[in-house]
Amino acid sequence: MPLVVLLVMAIWMTATYKRHIRNAVKQYITGLPDRSQQPNSQQLNSLINSLDDIIFEFNEDKVCLNAWFNEFQERVVDPKSLIGKKVGDILTPEKTEKFNKALDYVIANRKPTSLQYLSDFGTGRWLNARITPVFDREGNYTHRISASLEDITEQRHASEALKEKELLLLEAQSIAKIGNWLYEAATRDTYLSDNMLSILEANGFPKDIEPFDYYISLVHPDDREECTVFLKTIATSGRKEYDHKLITPAGSLKYIRIIIGNKVLNDDGIIKRIAGVIQDITDIKLSEKAIRKGRTELIEAQTIAKIGNWNWHIPNKTFSYSDEVIHIFEVDPALLQFMGIKRFLLKHVHRNDKFILQHLYKSAASIPNYTCVFRINTPDNNIKYLSVIIGKVIRNEDGSARKIIGTLQDVTAHKLVEIDYKRSENKYKLVLETIKMAAVSLDNKGYVTFCNQHLANMLGYNQKDVIGMHWFDNFIPDELKAVIGNMLTQNAVPTQYTNPIVCRNGEQRIISWQNTMTYDENGMLKETTSIGEDITDQQKATMELISAKELAEKSSKFKSDFLSIMSHEIRTPMNAVIGTTNLLLVDSPRPEQMEYLNILKFSGENLLAIINDILDYNKIEAGKLELNELKFNIHMLAQKIRQSFSAKAAEKKLTLDLTIDDTIPEFLVGDQMRLSQILNNLISNAVKFTLQGRIDINLKTTQINDKQATIQFTVSDTGVGISPENLTMIFDPFTQEPVILNNTDHGGTGLGLAITKRLINLHNSDIIVNSSLGWGTTFAFAITFNLPYNEQNKQTTPTFINAKPNLEGMNILIVDDNKMNLLIASRFLKKWKAEVDEALNGKIAIDMVNSKTYDLIIMDLQMPVMDGFEATRNIKKQLPAIPIIALTADAMPETYDKALAAGMSDYLSKPFVPGILFDKVSRYYKQ
Repeated sequence: MPLVVLLVMAIWMTATYKRHIRNAVKQYITGLPDRSQQPNSQQLNSLINSLDDIIFEFNEDKVCLNAWFNEFQERVVDPKSLIGKKVGDILTPEKTEKFNKALDYVIANRKPTSLQYLSDFGTGRWLNARITPVFDREGNYTHRISASLEDITEQRHASEALKEKELLLLEAQSIAKIGNWLYEAATRDTYLSDNMLSILEANGFPKDIEPFDYYISLVHPDDREECTVFLKTIATSGRKEYDHKLITPAGSLKYIRIIIGNKVLNDDGIIKRIAGVIQDITDIKLSEKAIRKGRTELIEAQTIAKIGNWNWHIPNKTFSYSDEVIHIFEVDPALLQFMGIKRFLLKHVHRNDKFILQHLYKSAASIPNYTCVFRINTPDNNIKYLSVIIGKVIRNEDGSARKIIGTLQDVTAHKLVEIDYKRSENKYKLVLETIKMAAVSLDNKGYVTFCNQHLANMLGYNQKDVIGMHWFDNFIPDELKAVIGNMLTQNAVPTQYTNPIVCRNGEQRIISWQNTMTYDENGMLKETTSIGEDITDQQKATMELISAKELAEKSSKFKSDFLSIMSHEIRTPMNAVIGTTNLLLVDSPRPEQMEYLNILKFSGENLLAIINDILDYNKIEAGKLELNELKFNIHMLAQKIRQSFSAKAAEKKLTLDLTIDDTIPEFLVGDQMRLSQILNNLISNAVKFTLQGRIDINLKTTQINDKQATIQFTVSDTGVGISPENLTMIFDPFTQEPVILNNTDHGGTGLGLAITKRLINLHNSDIIVNSSLGWGTTFAFAITFNLPYNEQNKQTTPTFINAKPNLEGMNILIVDDNKMNLLIASRFLKKWKAEVDEALNGKIAIDMVNSKTYDLIIMDLQMPVMDGFEATRNIKKQLPAIPIIALTADAMPETYDKALAAGMSDYLSKPFVPGILFDKVSRYYKQ
């Protein structure tokens, strides 16, 4: 900073000297009243030659009249060449413009002006042109203008250098977080640098508050009083620095250091001027705080970990140590200082560990990273385990040890745990020896570290021989070595796995292992201990069960395939029989024919019922029968079921009564079809086995709320009854009571009650039976139904009640390889006024669909050339909107799913009831 000040003062003195010389020349010239009184040429030239400036005189036409300059200086252009000319006669218009503007300004305003510019003649020199109007002694304007040119190159370079140094100084201050301040006592003014304001996070000090008072207001309350005293006693105090906390106007807490510079005193010793700096030392303070905190935490950590530091100064054979060493030794500090660590340890080391300590003293400086553990008996007779670690050995230039730095740690707790662990391990191994299970421990390379006698006997080896053998190489089958070996190498041993082991005699035993893993401090597998159970016999039994299961599944599939084939083969002729019977019945037969036709229809339907019972039972056994819950009218359903048995009951002169509880809701949500099947089976049996008397059907509410209603159904009869010993067998499939079997009037498959029971079980309920031989039987069950939410959620099965079925104008294609089936279906459809075409296989059907538009296709599934599934898929690709109904003699559930998957819209089993056929077809009828 003093260098900069001297430089500025030198530049200022030079400029002042030149200014005074120029003014003297001007005063001398303008002071003469006329040219006759001007000094002689010799005097004027002597005066001008003492200047470095050039002075020109212009008139208001901008023509140069005179030029005065030092003739002894070399110049690029002779100033006299401008006399009698304008500037523009010598310079280009672009370079002339600045001079013309300056001259115009002076002529117009009669005021001086100046301009700085780089020499127009390529010298690289900077010039300052001061252009001034010329007045006489009376102050009258002479219509002349003087222009003095001054070479300011050195001043400009010095100024630029000064600015550069100032910028560097400011940058250095900014980096060091330093700001300047200056106090003038005479004016009580305080000058602050921008850096200082930046440190204080202030735009400036308030005008209405003294700077001193404002700064003190920013000082933290903890330091305010002391800071005030420091600043007020600067003149008398020799203290140069003061650190304090400060809260900036922005609310930031900072640590500030005030540094006092040179103090300027007046003659009375009173402060005249004082300068100084402030420095933001927040980072330094926080770092010191962090270091102190870290040191404190380190000491606390060492105390917790029971670690002490020590230094061994070898030349003077002295030890220095931390306080924690004293705590570890449990010794009085004065005694330890008196004895020294070396003598203390030699006195208190455990007699069995003295050689360890002696080796430590001899080898500490020669063995890198030396560590050892030994025991001492403390003065309080406590045995402690101490761990010594040599951290660093500092050596002289000749390589000899000068100082050893290390740590001393009390590892007693760790050692005791280790001892307890070894004791536990020994007990654990003793337990493993007594159990009748295989036990083995492996290291992380797969070598056996422990094997109990039971496993050794199983393997056919001596127990000692197994220890050290590689487990995978010797006892794991070749095909599993890589898989099980990767468990160890990839640190991924499961807690349980099963694998065979190879015994010495070549036999393989299957072992189910439970594994316990031990890991090192890096989380890597260190050891595994496994306890295994020999499950060879269980595994063989399991394989036999799997074989039996597979055989049962094959048998089940064979049964399903057999039922599917038999169903198809029986239903096809049955369709012809029942279909022909229905056709004859609607063709107005003679009265004597009507009886035979009804018998034929009844027999056919009974045969169909037997087939359906077998299929339903098969569905239930396979778990493929699901309930289809829809809204239905329970009252109407019960009435229809009673109605269907009225004729048969009247024929046998039996009373058939239906009683429905008034509290039963009209509508319920459930599987109406399966409920009908249950009641039909029970009522059918009651009518069949009751020779005289009555049959009562009773529906009663047992529980009801806003969401559900539980209905109890009871079917009672006065029939032949069931003997007590046969009550448990009547629900078995294909089983009937002996008295029934011996009665030729009561036939059946013996599946009715078996299906009934399983259907009731599907409703999460069960059936109860009470019977007395010769007095009658009562069957009862309860089903819980959901109640419909409201009438808007109405779900009803569409019914088509039409006294005269009519499909007039509907084009239907029937596809079936059986001509009798084609005949029956066509006859019914034509009776309903539909237009019917026939095809014998799927390929013909595709050709016909391509040549004619149909409203509906009825498709058999099993046909030669092309079956119904493939034909449907091909037709749906071209005409995805056309409905296709499957008409098949295969009633298996998987066939139904397969038909829907192929793209069929509905499904109808043969033999079909004409009303159901019409019901399904009419859904796609567009009038």
